[in-house]
Amino acid sequence: MKTLVTTNIYTDVTAPTDKNGALGVMAGLLAKDHHLNEKNLLAGFEQREAESSTGFGNGVAIPHAKIDGLTDPFVGVVTFTQPVTWQSLDAAPVTIAIALVMPADDPDQLHLKVLSKLARKLMDDDFIAALHKNQHDAQALADVLNEVL
Repeated sequence: MKTLVTTNIYTDVTAPTDKNGALGVMAGLLAKDHHLNEKNLLAGFEQREAESSTGFGNGVAIPHAKIDGLTDPFVGVVTFTQPVTWQSLDAAPVTIAIALVMPADDPDQLHLKVLSKLARKLMDDDFIAALHKNQHDAQALADVLNEVL
């Protein structure tokens, strides 16, 4: 996976405080930067959420989508000004969403590898604390996440 760059990180984003509204805002931001169809990206996020919530816990969600025609996978991060109700595993609202956007054609199962690494790290209290401490600083968030990605 390529290094996470700050252009994929949006801090202090004002969004609706419901999951679907927040996903819509995320899809708009990330689609624009990567020249994707916003509706397709949102549909990908929503399809995955319909299977089970991507709210991991401790205020963090990992929404992800597979997109037809995408050649370069990317990670995007959005931090919210207001907590978002996400149906997380611990029922806590989300303030940090780490989005994985992968090609639909993923023979190497890259999305599973990245998800696995990230999920393991999200069980580390120090890592969670670092995410929350730096949620208003795009470069600091990139530095924290690049250690995992």
